[in-house]
Amino acid sequence: MNKRFLSIVLTIVFFTAGTINVSSFQVNNEINNNSLDEQWIKNNPDSLPIWLTAEELTRLDEIGKGFLPTSEPPTPIRQPAEFEPMQGVLIRYPFGISYSVIAEMSEDVEVVTIVNDNTEKNFVISEYQTYGVNLDNCDFLIAASDSYWTRDYGPWFIFNGNNEQGIVDFIYNRPRPNDNQIPVKFGNAYSIPVYGMNLETAGGNYMTDGHGISVSTDLVWTENPGYTHEEIDQMLQDFCGIETYHVVPDALGEYIEHIDCWAKFLAPDVIMIIKTSTSHSNYDEIEDAVEYFENQTSCYGTPYKIERVYTHLSEPYINCLILNSKVLVPITGSQWDDEAIESYEDAMPGYEVLGFTGSWQSTDALHCRAKGIVDRYMLYINHIPLYGDHYETDGYNITASIFPYSGVDLILESTGVYWKIEGGSWNFIEMESLGNNEYFALIPSQEDGTAISYYIHAEDDSGKTENHPYIGEAWAHTFTARIVNEPPEIIDLYGPTEGRKGEEYTFCVTAVDPDYDIMFARWNWKDGNSTDWLGPYSSGEEICASHIWQKEGTFSIEVTIKDAHGAEDTANLQIKIPRYRFLDLKFLFNILEKILFKYPILKVVIYNTLK
Repeated sequence: MNKRFLSIVLTIVFFTAGTINVSSFQVNNEINNNSLDEQWIKNNPDSLPIWLTAEELTRLDEIGKGFLPTSEPPTPIRQPAEFEPMQGVLIRYPFGISYSVIAEMSEDVEVVTIVNDNTEKNFVISEYQTYGVNLDNCDFLIAASDSYWTRDYGPWFIFNGNNEQGIVDFIYNRPRPNDNQIPVKFGNAYSIPVYGMNLETAGGNYMTDGHGISVSTDLVWTENPGYTHEEIDQMLQDFCGIETYHVVPDALGEYIEHIDCWAKFLAPDVIMIIKTSTSHSNYDEIEDAVEYFENQTSCYGTPYKIERVYTHLSEPYINCLILNSKVLVPITGSQWDDEAIESYEDAMPGYEVLGFTGSWQSTDALHCRAKGIVDRYMLYINHIPLYGDHYETDGYNITASIFPYSGVDLILESTGVYWKIEGGSWNFIEMESLGNNEYFALIPSQEDGTAISYYIHAEDDSGKTENHPYIGEAWAHTFTARIVNEPPEIIDLYGPTEGRKGEEYTFCVTAVDPDYDIMFARWNWKDGNSTDWLGPYSSGEEICASHIWQKEGTFSIEVTIKDAHGAEDTANLQIKIPRYRFLDLKFLFNILEKILFKYPILKVVIYNTLK
């Protein structure tokens, strides 16, 4: 309790000292906590502030009062990330965001508004009509609430081991019983099972990658002194399926200590972190956080890619909301707004990045005041991308788990891999089923050094389509083709080593390829003639060719064997084509006849010799 009290005192000190640079109103050292509360309540009579009021400081023991812990969900459990498909967004009236933001959200998803009663609901509907909100995409949760920070107290969505959506409820770190009941009331209203995790925290101090890795600041340790760090890790694993829980120092040192004030998952392997000038009081702490995450391993098995967004005077650009293919960024009207928008466009190609002004504070903006509602019947693709260099000879195997939470079938002819080489056009390969929701496709092997981009596309019978990565073509996965290839080896080269001009001779070679690639042969007869590449031949096959020399000489025949990837082996065999002198036998016979006529005795000698 002493740590909590110290944290609260620091909250008041930081806020009253004017450390929040972007605010709808400014406070200073001379305003005491009661005055601060009074000013807020005067301007916001139906909503408590983000900080703990003086009255709430006297009721800290009520935090978690009435909370009902439950057994954990059936395993295995998966907790989706913010950048996964959302069917809606949860906000609360009176609002902390403008109608222009609400109207934008209602274009694509269902806006669920928390209202106190039907009278308030009817008033909000009237306002929505006035400000161009799409009422066809609106629903209402009638429930008492204390504030508009739905991010901090709203439901955490999971998929349990029965492939059903569930809600994880937790102890909201404020003595605000109405806010603390919202996850349960949401679950009851939409028939979603609720699991009570007996951990005190806030949604703004939690982000997850959708693959079992999550991040919070060490505020979660401070708020739960009755648990060891290992026990907290185990609780997140039991209720949310989290295998790796990064608990890090708060890089800002602000009173609220929420991770969403300075860092954000943009993708499973991409984290955006704010960037400040070197003169910023927390510059070193922020850069330490960057170094920490650069040295951590993402769920893809690769180091995190760290993107940065510059904040000059603590503008809350990092506190954006990713809502399917849109990124809603809080802007302040400063000269740095355009640069912030550009940072998101560069970091998230293919997304529509939109800026919105509002009553933003440096540690409290759009993300704090809206909570995405995960698509209950999403079409989920789980895939570990190919990155870097890949050494294959038979193609590049793309495997994925594809699961329609709606329970319908995939449209197989529309489910596959789009791929292309750099500068080429997109090709489509239909994925084949391996059973148990596992699918694969084989991208053909390419020349060494070829850059290959690809993304997975799936469709199901409910009408849903999905890509991996989520945005598809614009942010496609990329890897480089490399070839691991053992060259063929010539085992034997044989044929005649001497011959005559004008006669045909046959030569044969035997070669083997360690990779069992097909082979080709080229013969150079070294008399100015050679063959084209002949083949293909199989490894170990006898390869023969014939040739006729039309001139005398010694020729070092050269045969080259190459495999399908261009690796070669060469051997030589020498053949002699000598000059032959042919005697005139008729002339010799005439001479012999004359000698025998002159010396008859020679006939007797020859006869006796041959006898």
